[in-house]
Amino acid sequence: MSENELIRITGFVMAVGNGAVGKTSLALTLEKGEIPKGWSNYLNQLPKTKNLEFQYYSDQFKLKNATYKVLHQYLIPPGQKQLEINRFDRSFEDVIYIYKDIIRRLDVVLLSYKITDLNSYYDIEYWVEKINQIGNDRTNFILVGTHLDKEESREVNKSMIDSGKNYVIRLVKNLRPTWNGFCTSMEVSNHSGENISRLRRLISGSIIHASGFQI
Repeated sequence: MSENELIRITGFVMAVGNGAVGKTSLALTLEKGEIPKGWSNYLNQLPKTKNLEFQYYSDQFKLKNATYKVLHQYLIPPGQKQLEINRFDRSFEDVIYIYKDIIRRLDVVLLSYKITDLNSYYDIEYWVEKINQIGNDRTNFILVGTHLDKEESREVNKSMIDSGKNYVIRLVKNLRPTWNGFCTSMEVSNHSGENISRLRRLISGSIIHASGFQI
């Protein structure tokens, strides 16, 4: 690899988790990078995802002897489970069934939950099991706790997150014995922008890793 070689990579990222944990908001915040004026009010008015949504943004940075330009293709399915929907909506299962043939691979899965909602954290097991059907041996997982700006109402503590990462690793290996990806975690605020740039870089690194590059 020559000095300053430009390597272009396309990565596929899917955010899964219960409804209203901030999956669509997270995609938009990652795309913006910097939080514009009035951003919180805008996010508060976003409608609930009822189909598969697509978001795109690129990231570029130097790593070792190369410059990577990473295109993130961000997929956002509904957070409604099959047993939770009415006849006018589509569940996560419905959407995955419809689109599974065009989702050729998943490089990164964002297991999303609210740090202020313990149930959304416990439901991570459900989302890991469901996403396994379209994952692969190199899919990487990131536990993403949202609503970091609501620290005073936290229900998910740091020790639980460490335990959660280990549990996800065991669960994925049980579902897919040949899996050789990784699982890590980060907490963010879509409203204040805290840790968004760090998460963006982490996702890029995870895509590079899933693509077979040593980082």
